[in-house]
Amino acid sequence: MRKRTRTARARAVALVAAALTALVLAGCSQSGTGDVDDSGAPKAPTSSTPTPAPTSTLRKGTASDPLRYAALGDSYSAGMGGGDASGRCRRSPHAFPQQLAKSKTIVLSRFVACSGATTSDVLDHQIDALDPQIDLVTITIGGNDLDVSVLPSACGRGETDACKTAVAASVALLHTLAPKLEKTYQAIAKAAPHARILVADYPLFYDLPAINENTLGSEELSAAIAVDTAVASLDATIAKAVAKQRAVGTDIHFVDVQFRGHGVNAKKPWFVLSGIDAYHPTADGYTQYAKTLSALTNPAG
Repeated sequence: MRKRTRTARARAVALVAAALTALVLAGCSQSGTGDVDDSGAPKAPTSSTPTPAPTSTLRKGTASDPLRYAALGDSYSAGMGGGDASGRCRRSPHAFPQQLAKSKTIVLSRFVACSGATTSDVLDHQIDALDPQIDLVTITIGGNDLDVSVLPSACGRGETDACKTAVAASVALLHTLAPKLEKTYQAIAKAAPHARILVADYPLFYDLPAINENTLGSEELSAAIAVDTAVASLDATIAKAVAKQRAVGTDIHFVDVQFRGHGVNAKKPWFVLSGIDAYHPTADGYTQYAKTLSALTNPAG
């Protein structure tokens, strides 16, 4: 019995080490990062190379002349999971664009984000919503290009073959995503040349416990690390694409949104856990998005 326990722990150690090594390699190749915090969870991606400060063209919105705002992107921008969603795109009145527009200094002129959207969908169907009079653009995009939404359900029973396949498939697509993101951000900047562009990432799904001898031996833990590693690698890819656009002077910002303490395995998750909206943010999750983004909706931000 003792021998089997030690074997299970050894295997878990190897799985954790492999997952964390993959994160380090992915982070270094994508954005110069790849650290983990004290809990063992991947840190938010940051750029290790300073980029020039872009020339901000964002004017100060007022109640009499509010900022004209356009919300592009996928289900995380549409508000799927936030409640009272409607239509094919699953847009919710609790989506973060709707919450940002509660400010008297912002008016949501165009809300074209749509559940299921990929970078191609943004380029083919959403860019037309922009014009030179748009002052503010937000977007979440890239998750559907990599099918990251399937990871929590695929890995819900631990590091099964289905989980390994899903994680590997998402990570394998990372190299194809970077140029798609760059093309998308360039198109947004061209269509709305005076706008500030806020690119939000995807929060990690799991709250990971401290990795020590007492928490090892669990395939569920290894699966959670693998899923969060894949999402962190996606976020790092997004951060690098944003940095490239900033380097040419675009007023574009990578916005790291964290649900720390409210993952799918938390007592009070900010993710829907079942049904058609599973693994999308709740209304509280979208409130966190709005709070994080709002700091950059004024010229001083």
